[in-house]
Amino acid sequence: MQALEGIKIIDFSKWLPGQYCGMVMGDFGADVIKVEDVKGDVTRGFTPAKEPGMSYWHLMLNRNKRGITVNLKTPAGREVLLRLLKEADVFLEGFRPGYLKMLGLDYESVSKINPRLIYCSITGFGPEGKYKHMPSHDLNVIGLAGVAAPEDGTDISVPSVQVAALGGSLNAISGILMALYARERTGKGQLVNVDLYSSAINAEITAISSVIGCRETGMPSFGRTASHYYSVYKTKDGRYLSIGTIEPKFWQKMCRLIDLPELESRQFDFAHSAEIKEKLADAFAGKTQAEWLELIGKDEFCVTPIRTLQEALDSSLTTEQSQMLVTKKEDFGNYTYVKSAAKLSDTPGTIRKRAPYLGEHTQEVLESAGYTKEEIAAMHEKGEI
Repeated sequence: MQALEGIKIIDFSKWLPGQYCGMVMGDFGADVIKVEDVKGDVTRGFTPAKEPGMSYWHLMLNRNKRGITVNLKTPAGREVLLRLLKEADVFLEGFRPGYLKMLGLDYESVSKINPRLIYCSITGFGPEGKYKHMPSHDLNVIGLAGVAAPEDGTDISVPSVQVAALGGSLNAISGILMALYARERTGKGQLVNVDLYSSAINAEITAISSVIGCRETGMPSFGRTASHYYSVYKTKDGRYLSIGTIEPKFWQKMCRLIDLPELESRQFDFAHSAEIKEKLADAFAGKTQAEWLELIGKDEFCVTPIRTLQEALDSSLTTEQSQMLVTKKEDFGNYTYVKSAAKLSDTPGTIRKRAPYLGEHTQEVLESAGYTKEEIAAMHEKGEI
């Protein structure tokens, strides 16, 4: 048995936040039915692709899902979705506010036919306010939320991790699970609203606490790069070390390692932080990353190398200790998956089936919803599914 076995989810999302949310819940046993329009998600065409319409993105994020196509521009297509929602536990959607209401598929409409439904809506900026219809992706959101702004005058770069999108997805997962738990006591479903901007702001909670505190007390800001003992330093070979010596014992140990014992008592000397950072930068620039790592050996004090993504994937920390990668033989060849990070002892997540081809399970799902083979064939002919 798996944790979410018996839960049926209609995943009508097109982008990362909803796709990831449905993926995780599918990994833990939910029956996730991925609904696409007849042309399919744009992400199917992303590069690189394993084969046409089956991008590596699609294969990773839509595993453990059954796939159907529905043309919502037709009454019959909308009826298909309504029939599925009538028996579902969760509806996951990522459209801009108001779009599904025009089609009679908003929470108020759908909850009338299924009061137990958990309706999760993932948007960029929420259902209200002047930004509600603004198109945006993760980079836009983190820019507006202050996540992407550098604090040390360096150039801005595009992060490889979609902070707002994945944060929004994780908030959607927790919101859905809390709503399902509440339903166990009340028998009633509810609307779960998650927006990427709020998720980005929430992810900055410690930085925001510092900004508010410094503004009220007049203390200098403790930002992402303002502290000399929590920063990144370049080594002789152009590589980097991340220094997270927050605990005084670790800071002191590091100062002795780099032969700057005079800095041991100056960990919290923020008035001269620039001067201290310069001393540390000069010291770390004296050896290559490999030389520093050899010098540190098996000692532990929060000084670690900054790896490339390929180095991280090849490391024993990924492949052996955390066991985050698994390669499975699929009908189109081998594919390496990134596993879900939550590890449950009794009801673990599993990767049971690959992502669907476009409309692969339409016949199967619609027959289980009560449609006859003839009705399904007629809808196909008319472009309704």
